[in-house]
Formats: sequence, structure tokens, C-alpha cells
Amino acid sequence: MIAILAFLVLNIATLSPVSAFSADGYFKTSDRVTLHYKNAGQGPRTLVFVPGWLMPAEVFKHQLADLSGEYRVVVLDPRGQGRSQVKVKDMSAARRARDIHELVRHLRLTDYVLVGWSLGVMEILETVVSHPNSGLKALVLVDNSIGMGPAPVATGGGRQRRPMGRDAFDQYVSNFSRAIFKHPPQDGLVETVERSAKLLPPPLAWGLLDKPHHRDYYKRAVMDSSIPVWYAITPRYSVQGQELLQWRPGASVTVFEDAGHALFVDSADAFNQGLRQFLAQLP
Repeated sequence: MIAILAFLVLNIATLSPVSAFSADGYFKTSDRVTLHYKNAGQGPRTLVFVPGWLMPAEVFKHQLADLSGEYRVVVLDPRGQGRSQVKVKDMSAARRARDIHELVRHLRLTDYVLVGWSLGVMEILETVVSHPNSGLKALVLVDNSIGMGPAPVATGGGRQRRPMGRDAFDQYVSNFSRAIFKHPPQDGLVETVERSAKLLPPPLAWGLLDKPHHRDYYKRAVMDSSIPVWYAITPRYSVQGQELLQWRPGASVTVFEDAGHALFVDSADAFNQGLRQFLAQLP
């Protein structure tokens, strides 16, 4: 317990707070790992955000500050990221999906929307398949493949270019932490993202990207579910968005033309307004 508390104090000291409107929460998973989440606002409906690869909860700072006036907004720091416990044995996709499920149970949510970005898209889809919950009212899938159309061309180098040495890896994620933005913010967010991205040892960090399922698994997760879906993407995923609209009646797709991978930062106002419009259509 002392070691865990020391870890949490260290992480809190090195990662800047999101905003004055949010509070920190922690809970223990069923495998005794301490996870952190940001919590802001009130309301009968909760928006649960899951960040992408190596990213901290702070990346959704604009959504916490803006949307919490109308909804309860919760942002998870996945295990090994942000203020959550780093030294854990199980980093599998199944375990991380269970973490999302256990966060929902911990908060006793009965009316909520899952919002996943990048790797978080696959993690919330795995949660839907493995841990169905009648309280889930919608899915928001932000800028990652959903298994439709041809697989998008990989960017940033393939598996063979993954640097495993500490110095080379740190340089890679430093570059990555800036490349996710088309218009890098000047408010310290890039530096906060970079600190989180360097928490895990390189082999564990890269292992998170080794998908445990074929692309069809994620496609079925979207197609077999009857709950509303909003697919918020950059042009790279436009073909998948078109297929989603063709085969999933009622789905919503928005392409953010002037934004990078972190489109909810680059186009924060447009993203938040699009999310509001989507949510307003839900029962």
C-alpha cells in the first residue's frame, strides 16, 4: 500500500491537473490494480472517455471543461497510463476491457455513453462484446479503424521500426506526442501527453498495439449492436465511414478535415458540438 501511494504521489506531481472543474478518483480493479479517472459535472447521463495508446486522461481536457456543464464526464487513465498504476502484470486487451467494465460498475452507472479514441476504440468495442450492459446507450468511436473497407495504410513505420531501446523509444514517443495534433497546442498539453507516453517500458508499450483479434471482430462488434454509433474521424477513415453508413442504418459519421489524430483537441469546439448533436438524438 505504501508503494502504491508513493507511486500515485509521484504521478500526480509530474502530470498537470486538467482543470478546476474536475476531480480525481481512484478505484481498485478485480486484479488489485489502482486506476485513476477524472470526474466532472453531474446529470443522469454519463460520458465515459477512454484515451488512446499511452495517452493520459488530460488529453480530453476540453471535453471535461465544456461538456460537464450538461453531462457527467468521466475520463479513464488506462492501466500504465497517466496517473494509473504502471507496474502491473496483465496488460492484455481483455484485461483493459474489463477495467472499463469495472469502472462503470464502480461508478454505478445506469445511463452512459462510451467514447473511445484510437486504441480506445478497440478497447470499448471489446468491452461491448465481453461485458454487455443495458445501461450503455451509445458508442462514440474516434479516429480508428472499425474493421470495415480495406485496411488503412499504416503510418509512422511498421512493426520492424519499433524502437526498443529506452532512448530511441523516448525520442519516438516525443515525436508521436506532437504528431497527433495538426495544430499543436501551446498550453502544456503536449508535454503532459509526452510524460504519460514514456511511463511504460518499450516492450509493454508496443505490446498494447498487438491486436488480439482479426479486423472482422471489431466490425461485428459495431454491426451486431443495436445501440446508436457516432464515428468521428479524419479523412484517412472516410471509406470505413461510408461503409458504416451503408450497412448500419441510423449511424452517424463526421469527417474532421482540418484536424490531426487528436481531432477533439484540434477541432475541440466542432467535436463538442457534434457530440452534443448526436447525444440530443438519443432516447
